[in-house]
Amino acid sequence: MGFEVTRFQGEVDEELVCPICSGVLEDPLQAPVCEHAFCRACIQEWLSRQPTCPVDRQAITSAQLRPVPRILRNLLARLCISCDNAVYGCSSIMKLDTLGSHLEECEHNPKRPVPCEQGCGLIIPKDELRDHNCVRELRALVHSQQQKLADFQQEMVEQRFQISEQKRELQLLKLPAESVAPLTLWPRTDSRLPWDKDFMRAMRISNPAMRAIADQMERDEVVRWSNSLTRARVTRWGGMISTPDEVLQARTQWR
Repeated sequence: MGFEVTRFQGEVDEELVCPICSGVLEDPLQAPVCEHAFCRACIQEWLSRQPTCPVDRQAITSAQLRPVPRILRNLLARLCISCDNAVYGCSSIMKLDTLGSHLEECEHNPKRPVPCEQGCGLIIPKDELRDHNCVRELRALVHSQQQKLADFQQEMVEQRFQISEQKRELQLLKLPAESVAPLTLWPRTDSRLPWDKDFMRAMRISNPAMRAIADQMERDEVVRWSNSLTRARVTRWGGMISTPDEVLQARTQWR
């Protein structure tokens, strides 16, 4: 919404007035083709209901709006306006482009932050000083800080748990089979192989990422077992002897 025209000293050119709210342009934007200017808030609210220019009804969208030319901004900046806090006793008149900085320092501003003079030292809006209670405010502040601390501690606990889980998964992914083998809780059914078949099957089902690890662990165990056997001498395959896999073939002496 624009500034009330009655707040300005002297006559305001109609080119500086918003066609929607009839106030002096505030943070203005203009249409891309017809170049009609509007307050930012006014035109965005208008376009949310109908995508046309309020003056000539040409089709426009919010994305097509653009800043007004510099000359128009300069004309607005030179206008003299009364303080927002005139109703509270401020009689200051300033250029429109300095209104914001004046409001921050205006001693008549009811929302100007001021320190409590009763001892707590809190910074509160000026219009809330009369109802301010130091003890109540400090208790509320302490409770708020305690709640933030509790939330932070809970978040840290959850993060530690996630990190420990990630470390455990990384260890399972990176450690060789003989380093991971002692972690199993399944009984061994074959004295030659430290891994139980049910355990290997459970690894593959519980976590798809563990399938490759389980397969590699089984291959490593077969290699270690085959290395412990006496090298065989075979003249031919057939009959009651089945053709061995690649691992056993590599351990066989041919004659």
